[in-house]
Amino acid sequence: MHKSGQTVVLRAGEYEAKIVTTGAGLAQLTRGGRHLTLTHKPEDMPPAHLGKVLLPWPNRVAEGSYTFDNKTLQLAINDRVSCAAIHGLLAWHNWQIARQAENEVVLTAFLPPNYGYPFMLQAEVTWTLNSIAGLEARICATNIGDTDAPYGAGAHPYLTCDLEKIDRCELLLPPSRLFNPDTRRYSCTEDADLNFSTPRPIGTTRIDHCFNVTEQEASWEVRLTSPSQRMTAWLRGSQPWIQIYSGEKLSRSGLAVEPMSCPPGAFNSAIGLVRLSPGESHQLWFAIGGDL
Repeated sequence: MHKSGQTVVLRAGEYEAKIVTTGAGLAQLTRGGRHLTLTHKPEDMPPAHLGKVLLPWPNRVAEGSYTFDNKTLQLAINDRVSCAAIHGLLAWHNWQIARQAENEVVLTAFLPPNYGYPFMLQAEVTWTLNSIAGLEARICATNIGDTDAPYGAGAHPYLTCDLEKIDRCELLLPPSRLFNPDTRRYSCTEDADLNFSTPRPIGTTRIDHCFNVTEQEASWEVRLTSPSQRMTAWLRGSQPWIQIYSGEKLSRSGLAVEPMSCPPGAFNSAIGLVRLSPGESHQLWFAIGGDL
């Protein structure tokens, strides 16, 4: 046991992944020995929620306050800068290993009711490594309580092209529009100098924005490419929301690509919010890989 709980190493073809039980997190993903996600030593506490699974909400609840079924609830503020409750309740919880194989691990966690979130969930995360499809994640939660529960899910991986600064990399985003959680309004990315619908260098562009994917198909793809290294790290998902962050807290050494089932503030806006009935489950899927 270490600061990140236990470490499970998965292997398939040229891929290798390290999963830690704290936060059901992704500590490392490589292909052919080249890093596709920012890594942290399993025995260290990772910065900036690196690699963590986020539930029962991703991103932020402003001032930690929300209303559900005409009852106002108060979550603990765990980000003083933004005065918000961020990234759910299980990012620093030690999950249990339910099953383990050479290329797959299943982690489970029980979320008991608390004063800010008086609902009861059973959560399960399955990490599967495939020599072609890369690393797939399935995040599932079931309401095992006796009342409806507000719910959202996400994850916090950072893509990297073998640890190269993102300023020298090109970014491609799926067709999308910006979402402002403060005004709850959408805008075209062309108006905000954040249009990466065709690949172009990130340069010094600062990004910490929520994007709503406008063309929903079986899945979409975000690609971070290093022309100098001739490699690409990609993340594929099927949910309509992505948070992109240029990683200033980590000296822009990686690009956070956060697949989310709902946007920031969903506990109050109800936009994209899942209402889980007793016995009902929700699943979020995404995959990470690389082209070398």
